[in-house]
Amino acid sequence: MNDIILIHGFTSHPTRVWGPLAGRLRQEGYWVHTPTLKGHGTVPEDLLDARAEDWLAEVESAAEGLEDYALVGLSMGALLAAYLAAKKPPRALVALVPALGFKNPLAPLAPYLTWLLPRLPGTRSIHDPELRAKNPNYPHFPSRAFVELLKLSRQAPEWLPRVTAPALVVQAEHDQVIPAAAVRRYHDLLGSHDKTLWVAPDSGHDLLLDRNAEAAAAMVTDWLAKKLA
Repeated sequence: MNDIILIHGFTSHPTRVWGPLAGRLRQEGYWVHTPTLKGHGTVPEDLLDARAEDWLAEVESAAEGLEDYALVGLSMGALLAAYLAAKKPPRALVALVPALGFKNPLAPLAPYLTWLLPRLPGTRSIHDPELRAKNPNYPHFPSRAFVELLKLSRQAPEWLPRVTAPALVVQAEHDQVIPAAAVRRYHDLLGSHDKTLWVAPDSGHDLLLDRNAEAAAAMVTDWLAKKLA
């Protein structure tokens, strides 16, 4: 039986952000692992002590003892998944809205602005207004934590060419967090010969919590089933 590791991004509910996907994968008979990264699943202030190195070590630990496994990463989790896939090749990689760049023009200046803006507001990550009101992500987070995410986004281009597993990269049509060019760059930098870029229609950054969550989850599950058969 295949193991699948789901690696989340910034969130207060590391299991809820997967919407219907985790359940679908379990119904298909996979062992689904949802490790909680340091600073997540509690309160935003706990991210103050979290470092990129902590998250990298945690995803390595999550894969210990797994030989026949696949990876699904969401946003920051897609960067961490690239790191792990380069070190310990999985049978397949799914990168959902990988955070390889940011729409906010001030993002590159974050390391110099933490003293001025110690706290950043949560992102508008769900396109549907009714579903947005149920967003389980942190309503705000320390800018210091975003600097650690920025560090990962700058390191990821070194990891991606070393990834050789079949890969599915997913862009969200109405993503207000990650630009389409950043998602395409992630796809293009992958060393995988078998790689697919798919645009989830009518979806925001948290595509598994938006109005087309079921369709997105079905797409990912079907693709994994083909690659892991």
